[in-house]
Formats: sequence, C-alpha cells, structure tokens
Amino acid sequence: MSYKVKINNKDIIEVDTGNTILEVALENNIDFPHGCRSGNCGACKSKIISGDVEMSPYSEFALEEEDKNKGYILACRAVPWSDCEIIVVNENEQESNKIVEFETVVKSITRINEDIYIIKLEEQKNNDFQFFAGQYAELTFGNLAEKHFSMANSPKSNELEFHVKVLNNGQTSEYIKNELKLNDKIKIKGPYGDAFLRSNHKGPNIAIAGGTGLAPIISIVKSAIENNMKQSFKIYYGAKTEEELYFINEIKEIIKRNSNIEFYTVVNKCDNSSNIRTGNVTDAIIEDIEDFDGYKAYLAGPPGMVEAAEKLLLSLGIRKIDIHSDAFYTPYDNIKEK
Repeated sequence: MSYKVKINNKDIIEVDTGNTILEVALENNIDFPHGCRSGNCGACKSKIISGDVEMSPYSEFALEEEDKNKGYILACRAVPWSDCEIIVVNENEQESNKIVEFETVVKSITRINEDIYIIKLEEQKNNDFQFFAGQYAELTFGNLAEKHFSMANSPKSNELEFHVKVLNNGQTSEYIKNELKLNDKIKIKGPYGDAFLRSNHKGPNIAIAGGTGLAPIISIVKSAIENNMKQSFKIYYGAKTEEELYFINEIKEIIKRNSNIEFYTVVNKCDNSSNIRTGNVTDAIIEDIEDFDGYKAYLAGPPGMVEAAEKLLLSLGIRKIDIHSDAFYTPYDNIKEK
C-alpha cells in the first residue's frame, strides 16, 4: 500500500508502507533540507497539516515534546499511515543544487594513518554536479551498497576529495583496503546535507570536528578563503589521542595567510612530553570564547561529540537556527561511515 504526501503545497510523492517521507522525497529529487537522516539533527523538521504518520525513535534535541504536540515531525523518521500534507520548516537559506548521478574514476588513494584513507576522484567537468562547502555525496564502490561521505575539496575544485575512516568488518572498508585501485570507476549521487557554509553570514564562526568530520570543515574553510570571507573563524578539532589526529600540517598550510582563521587541536589524553592541549573540546571552547553573540556554528563528526557540542552551544546562547550539524554514523546505523 502507498500513500500520497503533498510537500509545501506543490510536490506530491507516493510513499510505500514502511518508507519515510524524506527518503522518498530525495529519491524523487525533491529539495528537502536534511542532515543525519536518523532523527538526531532536526534539519528535516516539518509541520503536518493533515494526515497521520508514525515516528521511529529520534533525539529529543531534534524534536522537542512541545513541538511534537504542536504537530511537528521529522521527515526522516515519519512513515505515513494515510495521505498527508506537510510544510517544511527549515527551508534552505539559498537556492539548492540539483541532485545528479554520474560516474568518475579514482585518481589517487593515500593511506595517511592506521585507518584513514584520502581518496581523490576525477570530476567530470561537463556534468552538472555542484555543491556547497560542507555537503556530502552518496558513493558506490563496486557492487556494494552506497555510502555517504563528505567532500573535503572546495566547490570550485575539479577534483573530488573524500576522507574515509575504515572500520573493522565493514564491507566498504574492506573493499577500500584490499581492492580499490587507481582508475576504478565510482558512482556518485548528490549533493546532500544542510550543514553547508552560509557565506552571507556577517558574524563570527566556529567549527567543531571529530574524526573524519574534519573533511567537510576543510571544505568550508577552503571555500571561505576563496570567497574572501573576513569574518573570524575558530576551528576546533578533537580526538581521543594524538595518534588519531590527521591532516594537521595541511590545514595549517591552508590557513597560514589568513589571520582571521584560528585552528586548535584538543585530545582527551596524550603523552606528558607533548604540548598538545588535553581535555574535552567543549571545555576548550568555554575557556577560549567569552561572548558567543552572533556566532554561526558548523559541527561534524561522531554523533556523541556533535550532540554534546550542540547542547553546549545552545546553553552558551547560540541560536538553534545558527547551528549546522552533520553527525557521522557507522554502517550499523545505516547512515554514514565515520
């Protein structure tokens, strides 16, 4: 059985039983703000005008009980049980890019530590793939299921760059470690995601990254520099140990001629002989910044870190509308590889 869902008084989709409104909307190339696809970020928040839906489990941060009682839903968790009509709340602040599919080839594969690979792909110069810094794409390696990875290159680059953390027993991870080679064909679909750079923001910015959540932040910083943004940009990169940090020298090289951009690394623990800052990223932010008025925030990395950072920034006075999050989920969550 399927149900008709009308979106923003214009688009109508048919959603089969068991599917969510968001996944079918994206399959039909409808511009729908979203981020995590798992009920944690709130980017796909919508108001149900008519009809009934069933909501899968979600984070209370993404949808508060008060909003739920007022008829708001998360499209990524909403399964229709009748014909419905909804209005999207978080409409994008700028015109979206068209979702396209294309095939490209592997240009380089670099293993930079025990479990992180940097994969560069040759973008087809004549295709319509355009993205905003901070967005991600759906990649298909061989005959495996698609996975989502954020672009680390700037939107103006002809070369696509992805940072991949390989996981134990992950099919895509094993393929990348043991089978992927130069000139292999890769299928790409996108772009997706709402945690992209708002270049028209006039106030200060803060970016918080963990793991390969650094990739979309690198893209954001590169784009900010290319667009000659003069607003202050504080970047915090956190990890459990010093060994888990990567791409540090490259970032310092990218920002060295831009005094408005500051880069900080924080690890939970490290050798006493190291001069790296220890503790939690959230504690470092509180120590460094006194006034959060006017800030816009970009967060990317493991779900626990992203949620903790969101709660902190809200408590410090940053508006929810100014926090743009991209939590990286493992394949076991059916969302992202970290």
